[in-house]
Amino acid sequence: MNNIAWATDIHLDRLTERDYSEYKEYLQELNPDCLVISGDIAEGEFVCKALRDFNDWLDFPVYFVPGNHDFYFSSFAEAEKNVREVVGQSANLQWLSEKGIVKLNNSTALIGIEGWGDARNGTLNLSEASSRDVLSIGDYKGLSREEISELLKTKGDHYAEMLRPVLLEAVENYKNVILVTHVPPFVEACFDRSLRIIGEFKQPFYTCKAIGDMLLEVMTANPECRLTVLCGHTHEKADVKILENLRVRVKESGYGSWWDATIIELDKL
Repeated sequence: MNNIAWATDIHLDRLTERDYSEYKEYLQELNPDCLVISGDIAEGEFVCKALRDFNDWLDFPVYFVPGNHDFYFSSFAEAEKNVREVVGQSANLQWLSEKGIVKLNNSTALIGIEGWGDARNGTLNLSEASSRDVLSIGDYKGLSREEISELLKTKGDHYAEMLRPVLLEAVENYKNVILVTHVPPFVEACFDRSLRIIGEFKQPFYTCKAIGDMLLEVMTANPECRLTVLCGHTHEKADVKILENLRVRVKESGYGSWWDATIIELDKL
């Protein structure tokens, strides 16, 4: 492979039928070696519809991780079950969290994990910065503030633990590793519309410190490997060097219109 197309927070359920059709045609005409999507494909039943459409329309592999919106109007377990069934019936779709390591070329590997805002950065204050997640995902129903905080931390830890062995194997065998995740692992990569670091009441939902801490540990111990993290969630562009060998990129996005994919040339990582 020579290049990949990167899209994120495409929120296809917010598009008009015409825009949705145009976006699929745009991706097909772009014709990259593969497409990676770092979450927030759609909401509710439209998630699986969009994945099936991508499988049927596109002539290249699609590697993705779900974002928080992809679990809306469902539960974590039910949404994962539905996505797993679609992927199992598809030729072009790969759920990176369950795929493991994807060899892009002799020096570059692709891995992925969802990530989750884990309430470890900032101040969790639901009365001032309540996430739509709490209202739209069934697992939060009836939980107290303390129980929500614990659930967020548990989700962050779960994804960090899933990712660790995959990352360790990848950095041992490849010079460059691309990690696709939805939630930025570091506050430094989370900007608001004024291009300032997001406020303390949003940070609990907008960053996954458990993954960030694990990335710092692994990449500090493996200076010969370069890790590029591709994420979304904030909708605001960022490109931050956390370590000499750890770069975090967040792609711009929005609601109600589609955004061009970003082409990443593997030989320029």
